[in-house]
Amino acid sequence: MSDSHEHTATQGGHESPATESWLSRHAPYILLLGFLYYATQITIRIFDEFFYFYRVLPLVENAIVALFVAAGIGVLIRVVVQAVRRASLTNTLRAILGEPTWWRTWYPRTLRVSGSVWDRLPPALKLMRTVIWLELLLLPAGFVLAIFVIPTFQAVWAALGLDAPLVERIFMTAVTIGGYVLPVILVAVLVQARSWHNRFGLPLWVAFNAFFSVNRDFWRDTDARQLLRG
Repeated sequence: MSDSHEHTATQGGHESPATESWLSRHAPYILLLGFLYYATQITIRIFDEFFYFYRVLPLVENAIVALFVAAGIGVLIRVVVQAVRRASLTNTLRAILGEPTWWRTWYPRTLRVSGSVWDRLPPALKLMRTVIWLELLLLPAGFVLAIFVIPTFQAVWAALGLDAPLVERIFMTAVTIGGYVLPVILVAVLVQARSWHNRFGLPLWVAFNAFFSVNRDFWRDTDARQLLRG
């Protein structure tokens, strides 16, 4: 796929990492703030009229909004810095929205890290990497929410004689489907890795890493390069 950073050539033939994009550093925190804001809205709607304690929730809501504003200011500062440096629009977009170091699947071509091999991956590998990545994004947090958080909200909604919000129902459905699909994906990974092992002579650890690695050295220096097209 791609390396974890952008690189520039050096005299020794090695490459030095460039600065991570704003999105790479802050996206997990923004997603967490979004969930906290959503949970705060639900809690306010359910409890504000019944318990005095929950009257402090608007203060929490305002604090979360303030953090969103601070994040927006951070983006603006980075844009101003790029403008002062007279960077091109493409470089400015890369500084803000460039491919995160933890990303594993498709990303807009102009925002990918340099040397990305995504376009050279076989279609089947692209598809499987995408499905695996979506599972890795959804299931860890999803199961925690499904077990410890969402049932509480659902019980309260039911006690009030109301249906759970549509977003909550969609999320629960996605987590449930993902849980059933995960074993199928794992079996497919094992079968495909074994197939590459037999067809190309890839060591099994290389075949497995092909589904996850974003390190360009892996695709250049191991037998995994046999999987690349062109």
